[in-house]
Amino acid sequence: MTIQVRKILCPIDFSQHADRVVDWAAHLAEEHGSEVLLLHAYHLPVEFQQLEGAYLPADFWDSVKDEAERSLKVYGDRLRESGIPTREIVREGYPASVIEEESIEEKVDLIVVGSRGLSGLKHLLLGSIAERVVQKSHCPVLTVNHPDDAPADRSG
Repeated sequence: MTIQVRKILCPIDFSQHADRVVDWAAHLAEEHGSEVLLLHAYHLPVEFQQLEGAYLPADFWDSVKDEAERSLKVYGDRLRESGIPTREIVREGYPASVIEEESIEEKVDLIVVGSRGLSGLKHLLLGSIAERVVQKSHCPVLTVNHPDDAPADRSG
């Protein structure tokens, strides 16, 4: 059996763990001659939207999208400099849903996602995006842990 990995979807949240996720996607892309689709989904949790008196400036979403595009381009440029065909996609929406939709629309063969991203309150509000992606995905999903997640060496 030959496994073809033509397109790799790599969702990133710009957390401290994003570099490791992109490195794994790049490595696999080099091995398989794949295109990498870098994806960032930005989303305001429902809990925030329901706060009475919460105010967002008129250009808030435009600013968020522009900043995400600039940040994603840095990763994309790095991959293209290595000879890896790369595209950036920035979308508003709940990250797990956006990842699922893009993976189907783009007909990706593999999703490479961090096993953890933002932590603390944001994690409690959003739940585990990686877990939801694994449960709903139509294609294989590689979850990339952070070195801090590795078990301690218990030998001698």
